[in-house]
Amino acid sequence: MRRAADPVTTVVIVPARNEELRVADCLGALAAQPVDGTAVVLVANNCDDRTVPMARDLANTAGLRLDVLECTLNSGAGVGTARRLGCDHALALWPEAAYLLSTDADCLVAPDWITRNRFHLAQFPAVCGRVEPMAGELSVLSDIEILPAEMEGLYERLVIEFYRHFRPGPCGLDGDHGGAAGASLAVHASAYRAVGGFADVATGEDRDLVRRLKTGGFGVFHAGDVRVAASCRLDGRAGGGMSDALRARAERRDYLIDDALPPAQALVDAATNGNLGPWPLQVAAQDRLRARDLAPHIACLENALHAVRLRQGLGVC
Repeated sequence: MRRAADPVTTVVIVPARNEELRVADCLGALAAQPVDGTAVVLVANNCDDRTVPMARDLANTAGLRLDVLECTLNSGAGVGTARRLGCDHALALWPEAAYLLSTDADCLVAPDWITRNRFHLAQFPAVCGRVEPMAGELSVLSDIEILPAEMEGLYERLVIEFYRHFRPGPCGLDGDHGGAAGASLAVHASAYRAVGGFADVATGEDRDLVRRLKTGGFGVFHAGDVRVAASCRLDGRAGGGMSDALRARAERRDYLIDDALPPAQALVDAATNGNLGPWPLQVAAQDRLRARDLAPHIACLENALHAVRLRQGLGVC
């Protein structure tokens, strides 16, 4: 990512708000990608620290093709607006760009992140990468209670398996995992334009875009080999994001689980009626589950999937 004369085919959008402690590492990981024709747009929104000068220093040192978009968002705006502004800015600067990639300023992309994204983008209009906690920060999560976390993980796996069976096709779940995070999201510029881009929402803009892509007939691949390590910090920038979720678990509260995981019976009823929505689901606030209440929902889906496996074993459709 070092030859400024190369035509730009790929633009990485990175929202950042007061990220002076992390932005250099984030951009350094992008600068090290062995891919030509790539540029980065840093959306520095509401920054009052040294995020911007540190980003520019890193870009100059590492030979990173970087454009900084400084902006001030109102109190009701969030990361969805920042991502949208970054994509709009990128397409205005480089209208020839074929791919838009998104990550976050507190993340480290894997050394082959752009390469693997572009490999899958040759076959799919969009790619959701796998986002995992930074290994060096896992001690932050040492206070999380194991049992509720394990139950939520089990329930997530059951929901994903259920979805794979009952919602085939573009609106289903194609790939190795169920994540759809803006920390690792890649899309053809043409598909992005076709569905209207990121929405101006405070949080959940990533899943919203993925749902609209799938509903619009654009295949999305959930790629396990596209990897990003995310900060484990508990004081995040986006309300309702990963930091809020980790903090609730670390404080051992009776927390609400992921809002893509609906009550089991609602999932079974939707499958029976043929109206399962596109993955990832968006569970209404009043219907979200608490970690302490998962046992009967786990049993319900285990029974439903056992019946499916039994029918398949008997050759019954």
